[in-house]
Parts: sequence; C-alpha cells; structure tokens
Amino acid sequence: MADGRLLLVGGSGYFGARLAGALAADWDVAVTVRSDTPARAAWLRETSIAAHHYDSRVDAGLPGGDFEAIINLAMPGAQAAGKDAGAAMEQGLATAAACLAALREDRAERLIHFSTFHVYGGNAAELYTEDMPKAPGHPYGHAHLAVEGELTASDVADRIAIVRPTNMIGAPAHRDLGEQAGLIFLDLCRQAAENGAMSLRNDGQSYRDILPFGDAIAAVDLLLRAGNGWNDIFNLGAGRAITMQALAESIAGAAPRPVPIAYGDGTDAFRSPFTVDISRLAALGWVPSARIADEARHTIAAFAA
Repeated sequence: MADGRLLLVGGSGYFGARLAGALAADWDVAVTVRSDTPARAAWLRETSIAAHHYDSRVDAGLPGGDFEAIINLAMPGAQAAGKDAGAAMEQGLATAAACLAALREDRAERLIHFSTFHVYGGNAAELYTEDMPKAPGHPYGHAHLAVEGELTASDVADRIAIVRPTNMIGAPAHRDLGEQAGLIFLDLCRQAAENGAMSLRNDGQSYRDILPFGDAIAAVDLLLRAGNGWNDIFNLGAGRAITMQALAESIAGAAPRPVPIAYGDGTDAFRSPFTVDISRLAALGWVPSARIADEARHTIAAFAA
C-alpha cells in the first residue's frame, strides 16, 4: 500500500478540483481526467497534483498504481443522465466496478464514494435520514442509487464510505465547469460580478440545504483519517434548509457593492422547511459551519477577475 497517496477519480471537476487542492496540503494527490482542457491544464500546472487519463467507457481499470484511499467523484451529472439515462447508468456502474477491483486487488485501503441527495427523490419530506425509503424520480438519482447498491452489496463493503451531499457550493478552482456552470449559486455569483444585479427565475421561497465546499472538504478529511465508524452511508449537508431568497441575500451581502435582487414566479416541490439528518457524520466529530458568505465572496471575486 502507498501510504499518503490519494486518487480522486473525476477529481478535476467543480468540487473535485477544490477537494484535490485542499487535500494536497497533507497528501500525495492524483486525479483522473477524461479530457484535457486549457483551464484544467493551467490549474494542474499551478499545483503538485498528478493527472492520469481515465475514461470508464474505454478503460478497464483505474490508473496510477497503489493508493491509501480512492475518492470517487466521477458519476455523470444530472444533465448527462437526463439526456441518456442508459449511458449514465453504464458509466457510473463501470467506474464503481473499477473502484471495487482496486479494493479487491489491495491497490487501495478504502473508498469514499460521492452519491447524491437525489436518491431520496423529488418529493418533499420533513426529515431525510440515511435509512428512509429511496424514491428517485430522475435518471440521475436512479444511476446513483444503482451504484450505491453495487457498493453496499460487494464483498469489500466494509472498506467503503458513501456520502450523499445536498447542494454543495463554492468558488471554482478553474473556469472549466462543464454543466455545473449553470448551478444557481454560480449563476448568481456571476451575475453579481458581471452585472451588479441578480435575477432568479423562482420566487425565492423554495428551500434547499446549502453546504459550502469547506465543510464538505472537512468531512472527507475526517473520513480519510477516521479509525472506526467511517465505513457507512452519510448524509452530507448543512443540516437545515434555507430559502433561495436567503441564499441570494447572502451572495448579495458578500458583494463589494450593493446588488439588487429580482425574483420570478417559479416554484418547485420544496416549499417548506426540511431537515437533513447529519447526526451520523456528526458522531465522528464533523460540525459544518455553513459559511455561505465566505464562499460567495471568493466566487464573486473569481468571476470579477
């Protein structure tokens, strides 16, 4: 086993690049990339992070030798799953199979797999616990739930942690964001930086559980270092939902000058406050700070630059 080496599968994306950069302070970090882009190449040149090509559609196994841990962030996004559900399912299962093979071959001691809050489905509930029934209504959620099933039913399940993040937000490490560029947090920060004003399509009264990247990174670091209790399924969220109006106001408050906010008339299913149970991860010592304004300030500055 290669002590201190981490492989982040899909670790050059929106959250993955931030996670890789943070972990590189204490670990020997490598990431996989499926295609080279100028923005990602420039980011890698400024770091000590190694990059290996990996595409689950054509590559049978993970690259790069042995690692202390693998972190899988390479599931297809919601847009890709919506366009081709079968391809998204196939890609997710193939990547999971490669991660499982690495565990069985003792190329890694543990796997931290990023699933999604979408496995719970689009119907609002008052409380979301890891053990509640799952009812995904979108191919994105179906693909993630299928991969979870493969991991938890495997013979190496005791070496796997699955995290289900809610809405993670943060300043990008580079400009190549792919479909994540349309996320509401990034869109609002971009509007604040470029237009000096923000406009939402919804009425601001829908609820979301918003988790800054810094809290998610702290959770991963905790799972990497934990000796007991880490190999489970964990909700990864702030623990409470806020309105989109509150999110927009936090972003506006982080801007260097006043930013007016306009609202539309859009609505969705999440019209009441809800709670995401994070007690399982908190029992390991994780306490999220949920400092949205800090991430907003850095993100606005990144778009302004």
